[in-house]
Amino acid sequence: MILVAFGTRPEIIKLFPVIHELKHRSIPHKILFTGQHLDLYEDVRTLVPDPDFSFTEILSRPGKDNTLGESYHKICGAAEGLFRDIPFETVLVQGDTTTALAIAQMAFYNNIGVAHVEAGLRTFDMGNPYPEELNRTLISRIAEINFAPTRQAVHNLVREDAKNIHLVGNTIVDAVNHFKQKMAWRPKSSNKVLVTLHRRENHVVMDRLFDEVQNIAVTNTDLDFIWPLHPNPHVQKHRKRLSAPNIRIVEPVGYPEMLELINEVCFIITDSGGIQEEATCLNKKVLVAREKTERTETIDIGLGRLVGRTISASVPWARIAPPPLSESPYGDGDAANKIVAILSGEEKRGADT
Repeated sequence: MILVAFGTRPEIIKLFPVIHELKHRSIPHKILFTGQHLDLYEDVRTLVPDPDFSFTEILSRPGKDNTLGESYHKICGAAEGLFRDIPFETVLVQGDTTTALAIAQMAFYNNIGVAHVEAGLRTFDMGNPYPEELNRTLISRIAEINFAPTRQAVHNLVREDAKNIHLVGNTIVDAVNHFKQKMAWRPKSSNKVLVTLHRRENHVVMDRLFDEVQNIAVTNTDLDFIWPLHPNPHVQKHRKRLSAPNIRIVEPVGYPEMLELINEVCFIITDSGGIQEEATCLNKKVLVAREKTERTETIDIGLGRLVGRTISASVPWARIAPPPLSESPYGDGDAANKIVAILSGEEKRGADT
């Protein structure tokens, strides 16, 4: 029996192709939703079946968010009880969230195998991204199977002597392809820009980032900025810094709508890891408002530029049409199939680097 665990919107987006493949192959599995994030959960909950297990009541704090430590402690306690009652063979976690680390650690403590989807991403800086770099590094040490999304991730895992490394691609390509088949894409625009900013390590400089975008809008009046503002209060409190008439602040949009926006705009300003990957899938340039990125592949192929907190100098570069993309560095959209084949024993669980 396999347990697929997730607690955030990005985890659901990257794991739903795997869950669909498990169901398609009739492989016994259960689903756990920890409820780490509830505010952005509704638009993606239909991508997966109703969870068999949920920790939402345990994590719920009306009117107040849990700290990282509180979330970790509560998820660990609930998972300990679950794993004592049900001896799963394998627990599947994704990425670098508090949910992924807590579930992986409790599985390890209960002698349950851990499989890590999107293993091997590294900046080699524990503060960027924070706390994700620590989380994913620890999970890789725990995991019995490491599903690497790129060749660079494989290299990182080999260097760390991780177990059972398999290059499968990134399930984000599977997810984007799923929606591309179903959606009517809007015409591409030469003057629209998508902005998203929310990362924890940027909270202390969020005012500067908002001012930077405001100044870019003032000096580039021919551009229209669309900004789905993240609900986090550390982001929302800077809303009044945006007064340029060509900045349109909107509520967070659903995942299909976000893909439509990415496909429509001429370039993107973001600190999101997932959007760097999605922009690559849709051949869009992206200005990465971070000091370091673990998605160096987007930069290497000429679609991304790491701009830190000084965005404006790179706007002229972003406005130049992107180079043609012959193939995605994140895979061919068959990652879920490869992952499930390995989990089911159809393919050998040895190193495949």
